[in-house]
Amino acid sequence: MKKIWNLKEIDKKDIDNLVLELNISKVLSKLLLNRGVSTKNDAKDFFFPSLDKMPSPFLMYGIDKSIERIILAIERNEKIIIYGDFDCDGITSTAILFSFLESIGSNVGTYNPDRMTEGYGINFESIKELHNQGTKLLITTDCGISENDVITKSKTFDIDFIITDHHTVPEVLPDAYSIINPKLSQCSYPFKDICAAGVVFNLIVGLRSKLREKGFFENIDEPNLARYLDLVSIGTIADSMPITGVNRIFVSNGLKEIKKTTRKGLKHLIGGKDKEKFMVRDISFLIAPKINAAGRVGKASDAVNLLTNNDENEIERLVGILEANNTNRQHIQEKVFSEADNIAQKKLKDNPQKSSLVLYSPDWHPGVLGIIASRIVKKFGVPCAVLSSKESIAKGSLRTANDINLYDILEKCSEYLIQFGGHSAAAGITIKENNILKFEQLFDQLVSKNDIIIGEKINIDSTIDLNEININLIRDIEKMEPFGKGNPYPIFLVKNVDIQSKRVLKEKHLELYIGDSTVRKRGIWFNFKKPMEETNKANIVFTIQRDQYRGDDNLNLNIIDIEWS
Repeated sequence: MKKIWNLKEIDKKDIDNLVLELNISKVLSKLLLNRGVSTKNDAKDFFFPSLDKMPSPFLMYGIDKSIERIILAIERNEKIIIYGDFDCDGITSTAILFSFLESIGSNVGTYNPDRMTEGYGINFESIKELHNQGTKLLITTDCGISENDVITKSKTFDIDFIITDHHTVPEVLPDAYSIINPKLSQCSYPFKDICAAGVVFNLIVGLRSKLREKGFFENIDEPNLARYLDLVSIGTIADSMPITGVNRIFVSNGLKEIKKTTRKGLKHLIGGKDKEKFMVRDISFLIAPKINAAGRVGKASDAVNLLTNNDENEIERLVGILEANNTNRQHIQEKVFSEADNIAQKKLKDNPQKSSLVLYSPDWHPGVLGIIASRIVKKFGVPCAVLSSKESIAKGSLRTANDINLYDILEKCSEYLIQFGGHSAAAGITIKENNILKFEQLFDQLVSKNDIIIGEKINIDSTIDLNEININLIRDIEKMEPFGKGNPYPIFLVKNVDIQSKRVLKEKHLELYIGDSTVRKRGIWFNFKKPMEETNKANIVFTIQRDQYRGDDNLNLNIIDIEWS
């Protein structure tokens, strides 16, 4: 699939102004402006994301009422259950709230539903069982905002529900004791794009403050809440939240906490790696997939237990389970992706005008549908729904492209849906099998009303001259960490450069040397598939990184795409 190059244009006057105000290079000025950093104060917040810049948790609507009820439960020694979703954000937010409440002597337990047998959200049968076990207060994490029916039905039980969630708010709210969600219209919290782990962190900050006022910590140690930021950062990164604003504070400080974490389970999950510092990619590729795998193909409760347990033997057992889950998930994922990719290519070949993809098979494992939807979107550049079914009911995950708001579209498709939820970029649906075709047609019709560019989009930060690529530039780039959604690793373009030499390494990687008599740079295109042309000129899109094998001061151009000229 063709890659679409999108070069961001910045006003030269704005670039020059920021250069003068911050005494920085023009390249760094462009990078900052592309990320919304346009003043000295913006730059201070960006480069120094300290915890003292966190908004007050009491700006969250519903937090005061929730804290009062939790304190009452603590004082009465009522049984509290943390009821979390089965993805990494749900698992980490469950572990955060459980760990905090347990550390202060609460009567607390956890529950995470089984993806295969119970599905997403609050399950009535589980509430019934938790009631029979004596639960008086149930606090959701990463779910509940769309659970009107279940919570209404559960009114027959003597249980109070506190919902903590971050997904898009429906028109009719569930009749819970209290709701904490930054997307509520009544909520004054200034940053709306925190994940469930971020919402729960605000809750425990507020709860500790109120307990302190009551003198609760006169005879017990007061928890250090910075120690919880390791899990907050993992949940934030795993849930693809923008690494901006409050999330940048969470992730920047949380990555430092991971290095010194006292969580035995997390240490084992990392594998005892003595890294100088942890990066977003360490979470994305090393930690989050293993936690997520528990909820995808195993039991989310295993991951929660791992993150909250101190027994070495139990931790080793749980790590083994998560490792096996992750290996199993990888095998399932590759098989499903291959099948989904073939269906997608056939649909687009038969109908090149399609603006979206709805892919379905009754045989696909529900635990990998979100991953597959993300990969299909990346490859084809259109919004995608991936569905599987059981007993004539299909469930699926959706991911967006071209900044199209999925939630708005699903609201207009609701006549064909049993249930839907999520947010603008990612969502989930439940639908009868016999409505899939009707949904597909309406979904595509609605998506087509937006501007659609089919293909993998590459957002390029700046054109650059080869002589600007030096150790000072890479140092500037490294100051911009942590990278992620909202603050992507910078991508550059060089135009019409001379190709001095090219060769294929290990039959799959392309090595290029580009430059002229004054400058020469090495570029690597890993797993390149584009045909090479017999030309000595090219436009090249790439990132810049230190060469791990040739010394820190040597730089590689990691090639993303090439236009031969």
